[in-house]
Amino acid sequence: MANPSHLNTYVVDDKPNRTSDHFNARDADVVIRSSDNIDFYLHKKNLECATGGFPPAETPSDLKEAVYLIETAAVLEILFTCIYPRPFPSIKELDFDTFMLLVEAAEKYQFFGMICACRLHMREILYPTDPDFNTNFTLKQDLHVKRMRLLQFAIRHDVRDLIEEIRAVLVNVPLLDLVEILPPHVYTPWSLYREQKLLEKLKGNKELSISKPKRPEILNLKQRNQVIMINF
Repeated sequence: MANPSHLNTYVVDDKPNRTSDHFNARDADVVIRSSDNIDFYLHKKNLECATGGFPPAETPSDLKEAVYLIETAAVLEILFTCIYPRPFPSIKELDFDTFMLLVEAAEKYQFFGMICACRLHMREILYPTDPDFNTNFTLKQDLHVKRMRLLQFAIRHDVRDLIEEIRAVLVNVPLLDLVEILPPHVYTPWSLYREQKLLEKLKGNKELSISKPKRPEILNLKQRNQVIMINF
């Protein structure tokens, strides 16, 4: 459930703040205020149905008091779309930093619909289809940074299936680069998985070396004669 420590409630002052263009219901019974002082007029029942207990039960149903969140209006505008029957905005169009802020907010307040949408986009980030990622050094470096940030997020929120997916794409990263990121309960199975994959790769290279036909120039004269006799 959403931790009340993330929330602050205070009396709305006499000077009106800006109101969200999309979330300004006249029959709203809760006001959420962003960090940049945009007010969102929402319905507690919708929030309760779409989240894991946000806002907390003790939140007053009084429009004279607002619940203050640390997220900006830009993030909350996207987050609150999942509590009403309306299309989700395109998450793909977000820059990565804004996307990560949205991911953190969705996880913190347990907006389940948005969590699912974000997880799908995470997988698109982990497995890019653009062939340029294989040849462009800058793109490869950028992809690595994004994967590492997604790993840190997954560990912070203990998203185990996401950790396993990221483990597969970061299998070639030296453990020395991960030792300060991975907690013990993740580090041990990660290191065993990496060792298994490296052994499989080594075994595959050996089998390839054994099965690869020898070049004619390294055959001895007797073998060449035998080949010639068979061919004739």
